[in-house]
Formats: sequence, C-alpha cells, structure tokens
Amino acid sequence: MKSTDLYKAMIAAGTAASMLMGIAGCTSEGTVAAAEAVSGESVAAAEVEEEPEQTLCEVEEFGYCIESYPQFYVGSDSWEDGVWSDDMGAKPEHPTGISPSLYWEPVEGASCYAIYMLDSSHAEGIPPVNFIHWVIGNYEGTEIIAGEAPAFFLALGPEAGRTHTYDIYVIALANPVERVKGTTGGPPTNFNNFLLALDTDVDGNTGNILAFGFLRGKYKAD
Repeated sequence: MKSTDLYKAMIAAGTAASMLMGIAGCTSEGTVAAAEAVSGESVAAAEVEEEPEQTLCEVEEFGYCIESYPQFYVGSDSWEDGVWSDDMGAKPEHPTGISPSLYWEPVEGASCYAIYMLDSSHAEGIPPVNFIHWVIGNYEGTEIIAGEAPAFFLALGPEAGRTHTYDIYVIALANPVERVKGTTGGPPTNFNNFLLALDTDVDGNTGNILAFGFLRGKYKAD
C-alpha cells in the first residue's frame, strides 16, 4: 500500500462535495431579491438583481479560489504522512534539491496540466502571498519521477530548525495556455489572477480549467 493511500481516502470523501461546488459555480453574492415599501404599503413584486458573472472566489480551506472546481487525487512517493522528503531540501550533493515525484489519474477532457508548488508559510490573509518553488506549464503526462522535473525546481529551504508548509496544485486544462504565470523563486502576489489566467486557452477560449488536485506537506530544515 502506498504511503499516500490514507490521504487518498480522506480526499475521496470530499470529492463529491467539491464536484457539486464546481457544478454550482461560485458568485460573490448570488441573486438578491429586494422588496421596497412605498407610502407604508408593501410592494408585491420583488426586484431581482442580475446574477454576477461566474468567477473564482475566495475560500478558506486552500486559501485560493480554485475550490469551486472538482478535485482529483494527487499522490507522491516524496510525501509520507504529511511530510515532504528530506531530499527536497538543499544539500551539498544537490544544492537545488531533488524535485518530488507526482502522479494522478487522467482527468477526462484534459489535454495538459499546470503545476505549482508554493511555500504557504508566508501566508497573510486570503488570498495569501506565498513563495513559488516550482512552476510547470502545459504538462501532457500524469506522472513526474522524483528528480526529473520538467522545469526548474527550487529546493525547500526554511531557516535551520524551522518547519514550513509546501503546497502543490495540479490544474487540469482542456487546452494549452499561452503561458503559466509566475516565476520560480518569486512571490505570487495574486495567485488568484494566475489561476484565472489558466481559464483562458491559447486561442482565447474560456472555461479551460476542468479540475484541480492538491497535496500539502511539511518540511523541517536541519
């Protein structure tokens, strides 16, 4: 049994709810019915505001507006019981760290995936401002072997003796995008905008995000 099976079981329980949220969409206020009183008399008909355009919205569980989409399972042999492998940190033998393994089931309709790894320990507020350790765009596979990162990976590096939290997002896309925003080694000052950009494909078609996967782990520096 893989070390990630326990996490997979936990995710499965929430998948149905996430899918329902994805179907329902996410709006800032929803439709609002307002009745006014004129000269002390009730107005019989309620005036209904037009429903706002559907966008990604703020959520609390992940801190970003991706949760309105269905969620799929993401596993890693570099992750065990909520802790990332020690090899992912900077060592004399590998100063930039060894990138983690990742695997997930193919998402129906997806032609490629965007992948982010963020240090979420710097989070303040929602959405938080974090630090990017890995950015992968238009990845066509469903597995990445440890140490074989298709893009530059920045070693996990909290200060000695401190523990940080590192989150991975795998976003299933119907079609490739022109580029995946964000730079390894920099802060995503508005990660929600990075996500929103993924919802428009290279040809300008919207509705490009299909689902997302999420994996969170801790890493303590020696």
